[in-house]
Amino acid sequence: MSRRTSASSGQGVRVGALRVVSLDLVGPLVVYRICRGAGLPAVWSLVISGGSPGLGVVIDYARWRTLDVVGGVILTGIGLSVVLAVVSGSPRAVLLESAGLTAGFGVLCFASLVRRRPLLFYFIQAFRGGAHSQQGRVLDRLYDVQQGRYYFRTVTKAWGAANLFEAAVLAVVVFHVSTGSALACNRIVPWLVGIPLFIWSYRWGMRLLTDYATSSEEATA
Repeated sequence: MSRRTSASSGQGVRVGALRVVSLDLVGPLVVYRICRGAGLPAVWSLVISGGSPGLGVVIDYARWRTLDVVGGVILTGIGLSVVLAVVSGSPRAVLLESAGLTAGFGVLCFASLVRRRPLLFYFIQAFRGGAHSQQGRVLDRLYDVQQGRYYFRTVTKAWGAANLFEAAVLAVVVFHVSTGSALACNRIVPWLVGIPLFIWSYRWGMRLLTDYATSSEEATA
């Protein structure tokens, strides 16, 4: 890798990290405080604060003219927050939306274990380029190997358990702290849970892919 490529990659990581911190973590908290300071009700301050992550989705769409899965989830969450605010008028209901979606994902993870392939297989395949990409086809073959099936089923169970735990924590927080503190937890806790889980899943998966590639080369030699 050239110095220019390495520097460009490093700059991309820094820009991505800055975007996450500014739009996904700090942005909603700042917008919420501004709205509350302007006299808006707490429930609508929460809804408007959710537009900060949505701004990143709009920027990506304007740049690439595509909407990825993450962007779709963010926009769905914003839409659901608006509906909950209109129907209930309760800040607590809007805050519980995040816990509900997280719990739903956890349940889907465990429910998918009875199917031919668990849910995380499809997420990882999408992350690697999709079912029709070269890496996607490699994952198809990897799942036919015992170690591959064990990996995908194990990470699906881990993500399911982690999301159910996260949902429980978020729900408890919503009922026991102020609206502003609950909003902060809603923005921070998913990253505290998701980042270590992603690193663990990614590193294990890369080791598995490397071992699989090596064994395949030896078998065809």
